[in-house]
Amino acid sequence: MFLIDEYKKKIDNFYDLMDSNKNIVDIRVSEDKWTLKEMLGHLIDSASNNHQRFIRLQIDEKIHFPAYDAEKWKDYTKIYGFGFMELMNLWKSYNYFLLHLIKSIDVKDYNNKWILHDKEITLKFIIEDYFGQHIDWHIELYKKRVDEINNR
Repeated sequence: MFLIDEYKKKIDNFYDLMDSNKNIVDIRVSEDKWTLKEMLGHLIDSASNNHQRFIRLQIDEKIHFPAYDAEKWKDYTKIYGFGFMELMNLWKSYNYFLLHLIKSIDVKDYNNKWILHDKEITLKFIIEDYFGQHIDWHIELYKKRVDEINNR
């Protein structure tokens, strides 16, 4: 059902991109833009939030799960004090673990819904969005930030 091999390849390629730019992760191009390390911290936060959704939406047909405020999570995580290689390895391992989880989801649970404000979002959509659009968007944003740093 899900494109596990494609998702794994995307994770591996993004990991390689992060690794090849590990010497510039703490450079801030402007006050209103995240560093590469902060971006990676966000990706770990996102994996953590989606881990909860993937499991809880197999347990219950409908859940009310809080929204995710990326700025507040960034502020409270204080990621700048943690090693980048450890963060990279955590992110990659966490996403491999999420792939392991989604392989065993029963098809009957795909339409279970996360209630967010007035919207109902299916488990199937959350998985496809996370490993598809969300990671793709962050890969492009990461590349853009690398270019901004290198062209300063």
